[in-house]
Amino acid sequence: MKNFKDRDFLLKSENLKVIDVRYNMSDPDYGKKAYAKEHYRGAAFLDLDQDLAGPVKEHGGRHPLPDQETLREKLRSIGIRNDSKVLIYDDGDNSAAGRLWWMLKYYGLNEVYVLNGGFGKLKEEDLTSEEETFERGDIELKPDETMTASYEEVLEYSKSDHLKNQILIDSRSEERYKGLVEPIDRKKGHIRHAQNINFRSHFDENGEIVEESLKDNFKNTLAYNDVIFHCGSGVTACTNIMALDELGKSSRLYVGSFSDFVSYEENTVEREY
Repeated sequence: MKNFKDRDFLLKSENLKVIDVRYNMSDPDYGKKAYAKEHYRGAAFLDLDQDLAGPVKEHGGRHPLPDQETLREKLRSIGIRNDSKVLIYDDGDNSAAGRLWWMLKYYGLNEVYVLNGGFGKLKEEDLTSEEETFERGDIELKPDETMTASYEEVLEYSKSDHLKNQILIDSRSEERYKGLVEPIDRKKGHIRHAQNINFRSHFDENGEIVEESLKDNFKNTLAYNDVIFHCGSGVTACTNIMALDELGKSSRLYVGSFSDFVSYEENTVEREY
């Protein structure tokens, strides 16, 4: 696989930077506590809310990108350089890991991978509870704006009835897409004309990617020239971007996602009951 690597890759790769991004939306302290209890030897920890997202404002969504200089300093503090080879793991739910994968790609790193199956694929001998220290890195962040789609683009897409070469894909669960439930955002439903491919649909019960599912899920997506992904707050959409990249197809992220779109009161959404 192009972006997903196994434990053998982890053990055999020299000068590999490993980053733990375990996260639980219902427990903001979960990742830090899990890392302190045990983590891969030599791994650094980054917190989704504090390190991989910035402060929430009126618009911009629930997980806007962090301040660039703050992020650069954080990455330098854990030893990241522009030529670093990085392996990321979460609990195997492929959510937070996808977000960091996308961010590092967006800011210019080439060799960024995710541990297929996540933390559960590590062995007892791989783990430690010891505090880690890192030689300081010197990364410079070089954002690639071709990897993002703006609110204005998505708004125009939602209002157009002549869609040919562009597709907007909602990465949330089918229930949230249809507007049956909405545990977080102020409106239920989805952006007009958006299609739905749940980011979890490419993976088995162990969090490992299934190539046949991947190909089947994206069989219609490949025909579009411009593919834009969003989710609730710009996190799990990154996993869909990473998965589609396995098939050699690039795509873009609407960073603010649904939570940004519905922050504008005048915007309407569609429901399917």
